[in-house]
Amino acid sequence: MAKQKTFPVTDAYESMFGSKVEETESFLPSILPLNLNKQLIHSVMEKAKKEKKWVLIFVIGTKPCFYKFYGSIVAANKLGIPNFIINSNQHYDDVLTRGLTEFNLQTQIACNLAIRGDLAQKSAELLMKVSWFARYLKKNWPNVTVVPVVLGDTIMTAIVPAAWMFSRVEKAVQVEAGLRSMAPEVMKRYKDVDIETFIDQQFYGKWLLLRNEPFPEQWDTYTSAAGSEYLFAPVELNKEHLLREGYHEKNIWVVGGVVVDALELKRKEKAERSVFDVYPQLEKGQWLRVDIHRRENLTPRRFKAIVETTRDLVKKGYNVNFIEMSATRNALDYYKMRDIMNKLRKYKNFLHTNVWPEYANVVEFFESKNCLAALTDSGGVQEELNLIGKACLTCRVSTDRPETVYDAKSNVLVPPISSNYMVRLIAHITNNAALIKKMGSAKKLYGSNVGYKQMSIISKLIKRGEHPFKWAHEALGLWKEESKGIEYL
Repeated sequence: MAKQKTFPVTDAYESMFGSKVEETESFLPSILPLNLNKQLIHSVMEKAKKEKKWVLIFVIGTKPCFYKFYGSIVAANKLGIPNFIINSNQHYDDVLTRGLTEFNLQTQIACNLAIRGDLAQKSAELLMKVSWFARYLKKNWPNVTVVPVVLGDTIMTAIVPAAWMFSRVEKAVQVEAGLRSMAPEVMKRYKDVDIETFIDQQFYGKWLLLRNEPFPEQWDTYTSAAGSEYLFAPVELNKEHLLREGYHEKNIWVVGGVVVDALELKRKEKAERSVFDVYPQLEKGQWLRVDIHRRENLTPRRFKAIVETTRDLVKKGYNVNFIEMSATRNALDYYKMRDIMNKLRKYKNFLHTNVWPEYANVVEFFESKNCLAALTDSGGVQEELNLIGKACLTCRVSTDRPETVYDAKSNVLVPPISSNYMVRLIAHITNNAALIKKMGSAKKLYGSNVGYKQMSIISKLIKRGEHPFKWAHEALGLWKEESKGIEYL
């Protein structure tokens, strides 16, 4: 048989938006093997078998997952719920996986999936590898219920519940369920209103459901709910979305935001090295922290507007810390805009850094007097700044945390329409002391002890003998199956 000709797969910008360069002539890309910690798996599964409990599998896929799951994992351990971690390992450098050591999670990883490639390859690998792992556990511990706990809106959140349900006829638990993007109606009329009205209508005007973005995260979270039996929503708005989509109210709980527990920990437990020792430049004056990574913001017009806004703000005298994330790095090179960033380095009010590895440093900076605000497209940062009490400027045309805008008023959408519009909007907000104070003193939306609330509910479900899947005759209360195993599936 002739050997297939292959080329390296581009896993960054071009894999999302296409390239004139042919990536591969091979039907199947190279796939790395998964790795199991069989000793840990055996210990946890045997404990669950003996105690007649579920096993929870916390599914970690991206850098924020490590700290977002911290409170739930600690609570599960305290409540005696057997659990371990699946790590997708799609991020494998020290910067993006520092959460493993920062939150002491290394010893709880039972399965390393080692997924690679673009979104399509990651999805296919996840489906195959997770399905294999699901059957592996079923074969060796046929009577133990195992429930994946997925988080937020990553590709893991969508694919893992499907793989599990297809392989075991068990559904998942979705944390951060019901994240649905909305846009203020005034966004359609931004050309016809002044800046003050544009902000005012975000706070007090009508909002529309607009689930196009973030991409593919809105697909991920929507699909995940369909493969999850139990849904933990951050706020009432998320519950309303789920009810409208037909999910049963008894399976939905409003518990608060998952950033709460790790944030509270890091407000007390400081980093080994202060962020101001790492970046002494940040100690002088107030800084706007800019972090951009969403795929929609890497499209030509938006990304140009964001880069040129950064340049123009620096030239106007703003202190700007630009965080170069992996997606940003690829886009700067793809659009040949790196030279703009390089020329800004001569300005003392510009700091260009890579992603900060430690979450503690991010919290330290946000809490400091040196943080003016954040210009971000991150969902988690919108929650964090609401809780910390700093203004958030969200670089999107819609948001899946609209409650931070029209309810708390700690957040304003700054759409990447053009550098001129963005600079005018940012200047209006940051130069308005009353508005900045209003945004910084907004009511806190996301509760406390969120991980414990989640795990307490799950503990009660286990004690009641619930099963994370119901056929229609069971949901209607017609009869209950004595055995859930359907081997021929």
